[in-house]
Amino acid sequence: MSRELPKEQKEKPVMDEIEAWIRQLQNAQSEDARADAAEELGEFGGAPARAALTEALSDPAEAVQVSAALALGELRATSAAAALQAFLSDPQPNLRGAAAVALGQIGEPNTALLLLPLEHDPSPAVRGAAAWALGTLADPAAHEALTRLQSDPDIDVAEAAQEGLVRLRKSLR
Repeated sequence: MSRELPKEQKEKPVMDEIEAWIRQLQNAQSEDARADAAEELGEFGGAPARAALTEALSDPAEAVQVSAALALGELRATSAAAALQAFLSDPQPNLRGAAAVALGQIGEPNTALLLLPLEHDPSPAVRGAAAWALGTLADPAAHEALTRLQSDPDIDVAEAAQEGLVRLRKSLR
């Protein structure tokens, strides 16, 4: 005869694992270990994970910042939108791109207006990330930018814009 474990006993191992990943994110010497912890926390969610990931946006290692930004996007962490917005003008293209993707996943009102300037970013990776993110938003403001990005000289950007337009059209129906 099997008995169901009480809810507290089921949640305890998960909370222990989240706490372990948070400790690794905050204390590991290796930036790879901290970046891995950020990615793992993006799979779990919860207020402690979101708080630790938001704090990790100020980690000195770019890889950790990128992983934290992407994890916050996966978690749809609206509380981190303002912090992520600041990365849209960061000198590092990886951070601008990660912020664009994360903000697209979070989907706060006016996100499209924040992403539109990235259409002219010098980095094709950032323009592609912006196209992907714009395509996730059910916002008519994204349509014109995606249409223009279809003509981008970088084929990956043009393809991301095309795919974004398909997603956008579906979401606006």
